[in-house]
Amino acid sequence: MTSTNKIIFNTHLFKGNSIPSVVTSLNYFNEQVDNTTINNDINTKNLSLSLVPSYIKLHIKDATIAHKIIAQNNWGYAIHLNSDSTIDTYLQRQFKSKYRSIIRRYVNRLETCFSVEYKLYYGDISKDNYEFIFNSLKEMIVNRFKQRNEENKELHKWDILLNETYEKIKNKQASLFVIYDEDKPIEISLNYHFGKMLFSTISSYDINYSKFGLGHVEIYKQVEWCCNNNYVLYEMGVGGMDYKRRWSDTIYNFEHHITYSKASLLSKVKGKTEIFKIKLKESLKAKKINEIVPRLKNKFLKGKQFKETHKNITVSAITKTKGTEQFNLNSSKEIVIDTTDYNFLKKYMYDFAYTTTKHVDTIKIYLIAENNYLIISENEYQKVSKK
Repeated sequence: MTSTNKIIFNTHLFKGNSIPSVVTSLNYFNEQVDNTTINNDINTKNLSLSLVPSYIKLHIKDATIAHKIIAQNNWGYAIHLNSDSTIDTYLQRQFKSKYRSIIRRYVNRLETCFSVEYKLYYGDISKDNYEFIFNSLKEMIVNRFKQRNEENKELHKWDILLNETYEKIKNKQASLFVIYDEDKPIEISLNYHFGKMLFSTISSYDINYSKFGLGHVEIYKQVEWCCNNNYVLYEMGVGGMDYKRRWSDTIYNFEHHITYSKASLLSKVKGKTEIFKIKLKESLKAKKINEIVPRLKNKFLKGKQFKETHKNITVSAITKTKGTEQFNLNSSKEIVIDTTDYNFLKKYMYDFAYTTTKHVDTIKIYLIAENNYLIISENEYQKVSKK
């Protein structure tokens, strides 16, 4: 019996899965990829391909195959790079002077305040290191979404992702970009590679470093890598978050492609039924019917977790000082923040480092009274109180 194969095309393609054999070739930004697949397990007659980026053109030479394209109410975000692009020329082209300064400040401030290393694992990574990075990414996602009081759709299939991605990195179909503070990952992006395109598919960061704009630093460094390696596209996928809009010079519609056999009545009926269903679905999305439940959920839940976490903390303004001699610290306990009891102080220490432009190694924290802490550098201090 004829069935319709439903495929989420952008993730299917970037994850290195075979292109349906009915598609003879595809084009993107003057790059052509011929489909070398002769036969595969994907039904070549009835296909329903969702989330096809509009900059990718699918070519079907078989005249017996009907091919319908429906615009989706989903927007994608990407950075298109020319052969002579550098990170500096892209910033110059995309941003005004003020925002260029903000992005560079994030990068420079991070490198000033921490012992930072950037690493892209692409083709070479040990299994132990791979598992360590993947577990770190999962922990970041859990903490970030707990802070936002939201659920992450990737976590339910995390074990599958963990099991399948190692070989993809070894085969250069995927990569892991990591920002380290010494030997600790503080921002991680899982990428997929197809031709001359890099797709940043899952990324997260240590929320204690939120002041440093790590999302911007990640994009800056990955676009720099793309420029140095002659890539034509840095793809950020679906979803209109503010930072994506700011960085993207290629904002595009996704398309839904449906194929069926003109020669088979059953195939034609199934194809036209699928076309009707997709048109109806996109019509409802255009009326924002699909947003009603998420909006109600966000209205009642969003932000509660973050507020509960921080409502009992009071932070003073940063004040100039002549040094620790201003305070009687002989009887005060110096705090080690990498412990369960004092882990909550990391964010405030790192925020202090950002504002004062000091390396964290030059900053100390003291317990000066019960639940009262002093963050101090050579010439600034700040008090943190926990109720």
